[in-house]
Amino acid sequence: MVKKYFNIISGIFFLFVIAVSATSFIPILSRELNLMTVGIIIVFMFLTITYFMSSATGKSEKLLKKFISGNKILSDRIFCILALILLVFQLNFAFIQDFTPKNDLSYICTGAENIVTGNPFYNNIPEIHKHYFAVYPNNHMIFIVISILYRLEYIFTGNIKNIFPVIFNIISLDISYILMYRISGIINTPEKSVVCAVRGLLLTPFVTYSAFFYTDSMAMPYITGAVYFYIKYINYNKINRKTSDIIICSILTAVGYKFKGSAGLLIPAIIFDMIINRRRNRLKNIFVLIVLFIIFCIILSKISAGIISIDDAELEKYRFPLIHWIMMSVHGRGGYCAEDFRYTLSFTGYENKINADISRLAEKLSDMGFSGFFSHLICKISYTWRDGTYMTGYYNKYSFLRSYGFYIFTAIFHFKMLYDIAHKYISGKYYDIIKIIIIILALFLMVWETRCRYLVSFFPLFMLI
Repeated sequence: MVKKYFNIISGIFFLFVIAVSATSFIPILSRELNLMTVGIIIVFMFLTITYFMSSATGKSEKLLKKFISGNKILSDRIFCILALILLVFQLNFAFIQDFTPKNDLSYICTGAENIVTGNPFYNNIPEIHKHYFAVYPNNHMIFIVISILYRLEYIFTGNIKNIFPVIFNIISLDISYILMYRISGIINTPEKSVVCAVRGLLLTPFVTYSAFFYTDSMAMPYITGAVYFYIKYINYNKINRKTSDIIICSILTAVGYKFKGSAGLLIPAIIFDMIINRRRNRLKNIFVLIVLFIIFCIILSKISAGIISIDDAELEKYRFPLIHWIMMSVHGRGGYCAEDFRYTLSFTGYENKINADISRLAEKLSDMGFSGFFSHLICKISYTWRDGTYMTGYYNKYSFLRSYGFYIFTAIFHFKMLYDIAHKYISGKYYDIIKIIIIILALFLMVWETRCRYLVSFFPLFMLI
């Protein structure tokens, strides 16, 4: 009964996401065309095309099912071909453009380059970010990885041109692609696994994020890997479950969390799945999962802070509290707000920042009122879910990624994915742990500072519909 209501409510939520995201295009189209009616008609036509595309995809899957007929060897061979095609696309996308890090990634790359070349740590970083690595300890892990890659690149080439980080990023994406296929092979038929691989190939973050070596793609293999080992645990012999899979799952989640905080959502998702499905030895495995996750997070935090030479006193003075991102999200579309950043930065000491942010959050909510806050959530949901490019045009210079043709193609694909997710929830055909993770992620991004790029780390799980 719990599962039934959970599925229905989650399915309705994603139908709401589709409605909110699609209708948000109407004011944009109306401004462009100076006619509201035309904007509504275009959105309606767009959703109609998406629906028929979904039907056509279903027929294609049936033909593929007849062709593969459960032959795992054949599906593996097809996947190998698809993986090679993906690699060609990735290399083309990555090196056809002159990728330049921006925003937070630019500060991380500049600091890493300063260390490698012997310059002062914060050289060429804006004055307001002179304590960046104390303010944002969540970016320590990616800083260390990029520093190592820069040092290797400098040793072998004498220059730093972001070649090694891009290659490392492509490897991370490809590992995620392989793990996605492996997960699908466990929970689906061979032909559905091939369909999953084809979906992942169609000009998605696996390709368009090839050059953008930030936390979203860097965290992806750890999130996908953690889910893979948990699903292995679920399906191993049904009775004699391997605790080693839970151990690996917990460690991978901890590493992913140090790259991207949202990876930590896997912990409550797995606990919820263990409880509602009454998994064998669930209390022992929940204990192992939580304890190892906490231990490895602490170890990784201490190691990374030591490498960057940031002590506890500096972290206490400058580090932003978690409430900051919740407070900042209650603004406009729910994304980054420079004014809120400066507000929190103006206070010295961790506890003072917490108190200040709670006070500012309460003030924002009071000013909004219930109706204002509800409107804000609708705007935030739309901002998170409507862009099928996942902001790739913003972070990449390649003109094709900013074209209307590419935007429309990815939008159709993206809305079809959302429709399939909603349908799977309502029909009760969604694999338990995947559906739990996705709805927890959706709810989390309604509370946290958000943007559509934050979906990228979980993208392989979306393909498992």
